[in-house]
Amino acid sequence: GQGRGRIWLNGLGCTGYEQSVFNCTHRPLGDTYGCGHNEDVGLICSNNSVRLVGGPKSKSFHAGRVEIYINGQWGTVCDDSWSSSDALVVCRQLGYQNVLYYYSRAAFGAGTGPIWLSNLGCGGYERSLLDCSHSGIGIHHCSHSEDASVVCYNEFSEAIRITGSSSTSYIPSHSGRVEVYLNNQWGTISDDSWDINDAHVACRMLGYANALYARTSAYYGQGTGPIWMDDVACMGSENSLFICYYD
Repeated sequence: GQGRGRIWLNGLGCTGYEQSVFNCTHRPLGDTYGCGHNEDVGLICSNNSVRLVGGPKSKSFHAGRVEIYINGQWGTVCDDSWSSSDALVVCRQLGYQNVLYYYSRAAFGAGTGPIWLSNLGCGGYERSLLDCSHSGIGIHHCSHSEDASVVCYNEFSEAIRITGSSSTSYIPSHSGRVEVYLNNQWGTISDDSWDINDAHVACRMLGYANALYARTSAYYGQGTGPIWMDDVACMGSENSLFICYYD
C-alpha cells in the first residue's frame, strides 16, 4: 500500500555491500522528482543463514561457534585459514558492526552435523560467507574440534558518568551511582550480578585504572529515568560495559 508524508529517498544506487541505504548514492534527501507514493518500494527480508551457538549474547555483543544453514541443515565452519576478515562477514550478516575476537579450536564447544565450509578467503566486504572463496560445500579435512568461533560487537555512541556521591566521601570525585547515556537519555544500571569486575570496567571507561568497591542497593541514592542495563557480567578486562554480557 501507499505511504504518506515525505518521500525521503529517490534514485538509490546501492552495490549491496553498504551497511545503510544512506551510504548508497541517491538524489538529495527529499528530492522526489518524478516520484509519487504510488511508487513506494517494499521488500521481503529472509532469515539469516548463519548463527552463533554456545556463547553469550546482549544488545551490543554476541559470541559463539559459527554455524551456517545449507541444504536444510545447520553445520559448522572449519578453522583452517579462519581470519578476522572471515569473522567480519559473519558479524555483518548478523547485524553487528565489528569483530572483537575470532577463535579456532572450538572455543565455544564442538558442534555436530556437517562441516560445511573450510579454507575461507573473505575480503571482509562480502554479504555472506558463501560469497567468499572456500574449498567447496562440505569439502574439508577437519573435525569438530576445529570449529571456528567469533565475538561480534556494535560500537555505541556511549557515555558514562558517576553521580550522587556524598561530599563526606573520602573520595567524593571518584565515587557515586553509575549512569550510562543511551538513546539520548541518561539512565542507570541494575545491581543484579553487579560485582567488582563490572566496576573495574566502568572505572576504566572513566579514565581510572581500577575500582576499589562495587556498591549495590542504590548505595549512592536512587536514580531516575530508564534502567538501561541489567545482569551485567564483565570479565574485568573489557574496555567498555557495552561489550560485556548484559540484559
